[in-house]
Amino acid sequence: MRLQITKMILALAVAGLVSACGNKIEESPDKMVRSGMQRMMKEDNQFNFSGSYRLEMGNRAGASTADKNSEAITVQSSDSSEEFLEAEPDYYKQQMESVNRMMGLISKSFSIPFTGAVDMRKGRMEVIPEFRYEGKNALISYKFPVYVDFNNLSVYMDASAITNVSDVMNEQSNPQLVIGDRYVQLAVPQDRVQHLPIADLLKSIPKSVDDGYAVIKSSEFSKVSVDEFGKELEAKHQVKLNSSYAESLKYNAAMLQSLSQALKQAASKAGSDSKYQPQDYAVLQKIIDALASIYSDDNDGALAGTPIGSYMAQFKNKSIPIVSNFYFDAKGRIIGVRYQCEVPLDDIKELKGPMKIDYKFQLEYTGNPKFTMQPTPQNSVNIGSRLRLY
Repeated sequence: MRLQITKMILALAVAGLVSACGNKIEESPDKMVRSGMQRMMKEDNQFNFSGSYRLEMGNRAGASTADKNSEAITVQSSDSSEEFLEAEPDYYKQQMESVNRMMGLISKSFSIPFTGAVDMRKGRMEVIPEFRYEGKNALISYKFPVYVDFNNLSVYMDASAITNVSDVMNEQSNPQLVIGDRYVQLAVPQDRVQHLPIADLLKSIPKSVDDGYAVIKSSEFSKVSVDEFGKELEAKHQVKLNSSYAESLKYNAAMLQSLSQALKQAASKAGSDSKYQPQDYAVLQKIIDALASIYSDDNDGALAGTPIGSYMAQFKNKSIPIVSNFYFDAKGRIIGVRYQCEVPLDDIKELKGPMKIDYKFQLEYTGNPKFTMQPTPQNSVNIGSRLRLY
């Protein structure tokens, strides 16, 4: 009898330990990120978020201010600029000094805090960026709330920060252009939307995101101690991803190729009794393939020889670092993300740089996200039709 009681006590003790450790994350760092992203998109996919975006200017490492001034004058990327410098070196130097001072001022005083909400189940998202300048005796702030309805491919904006002024100018001479309290809408015509398998595309996004992360080497993910930002979020775990622009291009290309393949498979199963026909999927697939070509390694693609193509080539040929940190709660949910990187300035050597980006946000899993905008056809103005875009 005593032996049976002892076994029962041991069993209860083991069960207690298992229960206590039930929320402990034992996955590898890369799997923590991938599973956290999938959970955010598939399960806990209704949340509010907030964060900030900043640009920071600093001095290039290993060079003095005098060296920079000299470099700004002598190192150029085109014959026309060299001829200009020979003619007006002092003027050009002064102009570039002004640009660098302005960039430094912007980096110290300008920021973009933002808030928003996501409801993936209903296919809608809201983001409210605030363009904020703060200095001595000065505070300027503009908010531009944006609401996206993925189901009908519509974007709504509360542009009252601008339209309040334009309305005053138009109320007498052009009353038909007055926006008033209505939202500005830019939407794909509904007769086209009804022939596009948007729902199938949205369902394919979680897998495409995972396929994108799958191309990143697992060795680039590592568990680290929770930093100050993580402590503010009360994070229990933190994973750091040391990547580069070249790696991010591979991720984007893999994600878009996965979406394209999903649409191709869906088109092959579409029959005469289906809601959508193969040609409907082909429309979206063509758009996705065009986006994928931007990130591909094909230097002979559609963007070859264009300014965008030249700019993207910088990312492909150089390992410009990107540091991403993912913050997790005890349940394995991603509750915050921070991205830090530098903007490539190879073709703008006059800037003293480097120009750094610090982008961070946190997520609040409320289960009932709060949206500030409630756009309807009645309280919106379709600016696309006014501008005769379609």
